[in-house]
Parts: sequence; C-alpha cells; structure tokens
Amino acid sequence: MSYKITITQIATIESVAGKEWVQIGTKEVPREDRYFQQDKDEPKTRLEPVYGYSPEISKRKIMTEEVFTQTVPDLDLAAVIKAINKI
Repeated sequence: MSYKITITQIATIESVAGKEWVQIGTKEVPREDRYFQQDKDEPKTRLEPVYGYSPEISKRKIMTEEVFTQTVPDLDLAAVIKAINKI
C-alpha cells in the first residue's frame, strides 16, 4: 500500500470589478421614417439599447495551488500529525 501526501496553499484574493461600459437596459423610442414601414401592424415604437457603467463591486476569489506532492510506501501517521501541528 502507498500513501500520497499533498500540501495545498489556499489564498483569498479580493479585487475590485465593474466600471465597464455595458448595456444596462432598453428604452422605447418612436420609430423614424427609415425604420417605420407603412404596415398597419407595424408598432409605432422600437426598443433601443441604453448603455452605462456597471457599478463598482468587490469580488473575493479563492485560489488554490498544490505546492507539494509525494507518494511514499509507508507512513507514520502520528508523526505526520505531530509535524503539522508543531508538537
């Protein structure tokens, strides 16, 4: 039987996101002649996109990285636990 020992570093990174120019909605505007066809069923208004800056928000991301991996044929589990807990 063999054992695999893995040490993973975990870090929480906070960053600021947002302040991007994006479509935030639509508004209804009257159709102009170039858009309006003389069809009676054609709506008199059309939807036009509205753009603005997205709000600035704080994001938290958890990053993990394997820093050590080793496979051993025999393991003294008590010694490993003592070493991890600095006993």
